[in-house]
Amino acid sequence: MVLMPYYARMGRRNSKLDLLTVNREARLLAGSIIFSAVGLPLIVWATGRALLGPYANGGMFAILGDFFTLLYAGSFSAWILLFAPYALLSALRLTAWGVRQL
Repeated sequence: MVLMPYYARMGRRNSKLDLLTVNREARLLAGSIIFSAVGLPLIVWATGRALLGPYANGGMFAILGDFFTLLYAGSFSAWILLFAPYALLSALRLTAWGVRQL
């Protein structure tokens, strides 16, 4: 029974590590939502302006207002645009983890 304390230590979980993981994921989610709520509509506006011409409802800030209106109305495409950067980042991280496991 000399090995028992060794195995008991292995069975314990490190709750601080779990909190660090949750903290990191929360920061990634918050950063990607802030980017996609402000930056992505402006990128869509700039790309549309370059390829299609001026935005029909106004200028650069009009598309932000329209985007937030669509979010409030529950538009599926607006919600996809909001969470797409986090989903892409998570997919890239999962792929990198899978490659490291090989």
